Amino acid sequence: MEAQGEKLLQDLVNHEQSLVAKVERARQEAKEIIKQAQAEAEQIIAQAEQKAEELAQAQLEKTRAESEQARSAVLKTAQTEATAIETKAQQNLKQAVKFVMERVLP
Repeated sequence: MEAQGEKLLQDLVNHEQSLVAKVERARQEAKEIIKQAQAEAEQIIAQAEQKAEELAQAQLEKTRAESEQARSAVLKTAQTEATAIETKAQQNLKQAVKFVMERVLP
């Protein structure tokens, strides 16, 4: 009976050692999974930051192009108006000279 008890006790010790080894392997696997997840998260964050930077740069370029177009349109309109005013002023000057000449030299 004592031999049977020792065998049972040895079986329990072996089973406990086996369970301890399984728990240790599970802990190591969990550490590896966590390490992998952290690496993947860091990569995803880096990719998201890169994408955000690219989008911000694209938006900046788009805004610059739109503002340049607006500036060019305003400048063109101003130049057109200035030319029209200059033409009108030259016509008015000719009329003024003609008017003065008619008054001075009847």
